[in-house]
Amino acid sequence: MNIAIPTQYITTALLVVIVVGVAGWGAPFVLTPNAGGSGYTVEHVYIEADDRITTATLYLPDGDEPSPGIVFGAGSGTAPALYHNYGAALAINGFAVLIAGQTRELEAGKPIRWETRRESSVLFERAKADYHNWVSYLASHPRVDEERMVLGGHSGGANSAYRVAYERPDTDGVVAIAGRFPPERNDTLQTNLLLATGSDDSLVPPSKLTNVSAELTGTPLQPGQQVGSFEDGTARRVVVAEGATHLSESDNPVLVRETTDWALQSIGESPPADLGITVRSIGSVVYQFLFGLVGVLAATTLTKRVVSMRFDDRRQRDAVVAATWLVGFATVVHTTVSQRIYHVGPMPEQVLKYVLLAGLLLAVGVALDRLASRISWTDTTVGSSLLDLGFLLLPVGAFVLLSTRFVTFQLVTTVVLSSFVLVVLGVFLAELAVLNVQRRARWIVVGLTVLWLMPAIVPPYL
Repeated sequence: MNIAIPTQYITTALLVVIVVGVAGWGAPFVLTPNAGGSGYTVEHVYIEADDRITTATLYLPDGDEPSPGIVFGAGSGTAPALYHNYGAALAINGFAVLIAGQTRELEAGKPIRWETRRESSVLFERAKADYHNWVSYLASHPRVDEERMVLGGHSGGANSAYRVAYERPDTDGVVAIAGRFPPERNDTLQTNLLLATGSDDSLVPPSKLTNVSAELTGTPLQPGQQVGSFEDGTARRVVVAEGATHLSESDNPVLVRETTDWALQSIGESPPADLGITVRSIGSVVYQFLFGLVGVLAATTLTKRVVSMRFDDRRQRDAVVAATWLVGFATVVHTTVSQRIYHVGPMPEQVLKYVLLAGLLLAVGVALDRLASRISWTDTTVGSSLLDLGFLLLPVGAFVLLSTRFVTFQLVTTVVLSSFVLVVLGVFLAELAVLNVQRRARWIVVGLTVLWLMPAIVPPYL
């Protein structure tokens, strides 16, 4: 027996879901307004040197006067957006901050030689050279006072900070979070040094930092212990953030505040009683993202119901529904994941990627559309779903293989990231199909989204 649900009930339910979704997405902007960028600007940059390219994010405090600089190396395999809390906190307190992420070789016409296949000593030397390039980039920026520089990083970024600090004696201080591999040297590090980790960090447990401090300074420091003086560059301290793991150190409020405090003292400034720091966890960003997606799903469905009553032309109806989805999805992604976890474009320095992916999307789309016009079973639910999956998977799969050049290590990483994108887009593509949006309309709007997202998560060598 079929039960007819009154139209007004469905509309009311969709409106309630939209309100809940928008409230969950918008609440962080109201509750933590400082996390939105007040007092500083953010720029996504690419640093090219030695036939290599680094993806980085530059935070600049408001104003025109020269600012002290701090280079912060991201952990191996992570993105600069993951360390937004550090960039924002330091920028609010007057630092120009360069958070540097993945660096890849640019080798035209020959296979990529991957660092993971090299000896560890060569790997560290290459990472150190990259870090030197980042320091040079920041020091040469017109808004930066190169006489006041602090070096830092998390995990692999911290390991490089150690090495570069030895070779830059004018460095004012080092902030190393979960860096377990100091260089093997006989001399001690001649600058202010903050060592930090999480109490639940299995890769770099607190006891490991006691050994690291002994290797770098000659003094085995215990967690919570501080010695020396900032005035003569001999201040050393070990900090342990209770409950923090290796991953959650990227958004731990204790470590963010300790980093900011140490950087200020290293350049000779007294930290204010209130550093003005607002720290947001990765979990809260994920929740915000999910609430936003639910709101977009409901808004797209409600839009379909409304336009069905107001437009006689099906193409007009489909265009409005598709546009509603695209605007909503882009807004949610840009204000959540793209800002706090993984920046997803645009990538103006990687035009070839966009051309390649656009060509693949167009070729696969045209081929599948012609196939659908010749075979009757493609009009069934199963057939239509298979065509939708083919439109998503075929061009993206080919793009990933061509872009990574079949290199196993990077291929695995990119496939994982791509899978998350495809799952989310698959849900929306299925919704558009259920809402009876024409195949070409839904492919166009989802294809534009693929063209926007995929080049950002594929390594920058094409």
